[in-house]
Amino acid sequence: MAADTCDPSTTPSADNTSRPYRGKIYETFTPSASSSSSTSQSSPILPPENANAIPGGSTNTAGGRVKEATLWDGIKSIKAEDVKYLHKIPCVRDALLMGMGTGFMVGGGRAILGATMWKAMSWAIGSFCFSSAGMWEFCQRRRTLERQGMVRAAEIIDRKRLEKERQAEKIRAERRRRREEEEQKKEEEEKNKKSRWSI
Repeated sequence: MAADTCDPSTTPSADNTSRPYRGKIYETFTPSASSSSSTSQSSPILPPENANAIPGGSTNTAGGRVKEATLWDGIKSIKAEDVKYLHKIPCVRDALLMGMGTGFMVGGGRAILGATMWKAMSWAIGSFCFSSAGMWEFCQRRRTLERQGMVRAAEIIDRKRLEKERQAEKIRAERRRRREEEEQKKEEEEKNKKSRWSI
């Protein structure tokens, strides 16, 4: 009995009519040529469809499918108001000005040096894109450093304010202690005066 289970040449007999899915349940590859003749003649073994992986987008609760976003949908989502206020976005104005200036200089320089108009325009557009992206990143980094500096400055101001409050509290406590000492001295002097008259 144990020899039968260890012998790789023997294949277990399976009743194909009892279960509709042939082969191993978790097998995801097609059977090789060394497999049994019943499985090699059938279609490739496919895993059951995963309910969590929905091709082509997600499914909503009503059973329909959400339409996938395309490039045209993205272009249609841009409004004229977005372009109208583009220059108000931080760093856009600096990046565009730097890109235009660099593109004009590089394209004009290439045209003056004898390049064809197509090459000069290509150089101008390329330098515009490169310098605009560089200026955008530089401006964003500068804004990040400024923001970090402002946070540090606010922390320093808070720390100094707390130190001043502590010093003021110490001064108030010292004044209070002196006032109490003076009041105690006055009371003792009054008691001494009364004791003198009582004798």
